[in-house]
Amino acid sequence: MLDLMQQIAVRFAPARAFFIGLSVVGALAAGISLVAFEAAEGDLVLFPALVVLLWAVLGVVFIDLFARIPRAPEAGGGWRRWMRGMLRRLYWLLAMGFLILGLIAVDVSFSIAREWLNDRAPIG
Repeated sequence: MLDLMQQIAVRFAPARAFFIGLSVVGALAAGISLVAFEAAEGDLVLFPALVVLLWAVLGVVFIDLFARIPRAPEAGGGWRRWMRGMLRRLYWLLAMGFLILGLIAVDVSFSIAREWLNDRAPIG
């Protein structure tokens, strides 16, 4: 699983600059909607901006975290083998934490989208 995550991170590494730009745009849009608009008008921009910001930041963190994972330890090696094994175990913990964080982000995105759609629904 770590190797798959590393392959995905390396494949998406050229998009890192795009994700950073997208997160800046999301943060600016969210900030502007909080300052420049009234409550109801600002929510129409704020909710999508928060979702874009959330996923762009998660993309950057994923690329930065999993692009360089230490190789599995080889036979022999003593101290270095032990350290490399410990680093791999740490990356396993980080991978599990990131997967849980991704599931939380999906839930938060659905909640934000639901609220945004409820604000736009005509009252009848």
